[in-house]
Amino acid sequence: MLRAAFLLVSALTTGVTLGRKAIDSAVKRKKQSLIEQAAQDARQRIRGHAEIYLRDSITQFVQSVFIKALLLIAAWFFYRIGLYPHPVFSGIVLVLLALFLVRDAIVFFPTGRLIVVKLHDHGWRPKKAIGETIAARVFEQVLDEAGEIKTGRATHIMLALAGHKMDDLTQDVARKVSEIARETSWHDLRPFMLAAAGKFLTLSALYSAFVFILLRTG
Repeated sequence: MLRAAFLLVSALTTGVTLGRKAIDSAVKRKKQSLIEQAAQDARQRIRGHAEIYLRDSITQFVQSVFIKALLLIAAWFFYRIGLYPHPVFSGIVLVLLALFLVRDAIVFFPTGRLIVVKLHDHGWRPKKAIGETIAARVFEQVLDEAGEIKTGRATHIMLALAGHKMDDLTQDVARKVSEIARETSWHDLRPFMLAAAGKFLTLSALYSAFVFILLRTG
């Protein structure tokens, strides 16, 4: 009788162990699938944010340059029609250029301060600073989005049977996704950064040439 009871308990224990292993394998496969999908979504989101940010920055830069050019042309026009002599024209241009520099410094200060802080925190290595900054943001975003997902009791029971906890699972997914974002961020952002730098340099060169010609013809 005792032998039969022992064999029954042993059989049940083996079944539970095999079931737990099956659930654990399913959970790990699902977790890997979540990591891959979340990493892909994160990279697309990073590229999308970068494209929007750089497009808006370039648009604001173009508008700023256009307004500066109009003000300088207005000063030149009034000088040409004889409203004031050349010394006054030169003084107006100098004042305008000084105001432009002050305005640009004020506008750029928050961004410039953030860049300096991030570079200082990561040993003045731009690639590492970008990777670490994006990884931190992705980690927080994944955790926030995971927290908004409602999971039922059955899910928690299945995870418990496999030896997992929901909080630990989401933390692990967020950590793995942020690591992928850290490794791929420079590769994803470099084309946008190079394109933006080229456009900014081209517009700056054209604006500088315009100011030089305006002063020479004044």
